[in-house]
Amino acid sequence: GLGWALIGACPGPMYILLGTGVFSMLIVIAAALIGTFLYGILKNKLPH
Repeated sequence: GLGWALIGACPGPMYILLGTGVFSMLIVIAAALIGTFLYGILKNKLPH
């Protein structure tokens, strides 16, 4: 999605980067989890 394009990493590399010491990825992972949670809540209200 758009968030992945902005940070340049899909979910797999986010965890790998975190494991190599790029601790700023904690913010990215938290935002990804919040975004997924919000999508689950709003899914039925979005136009498809």
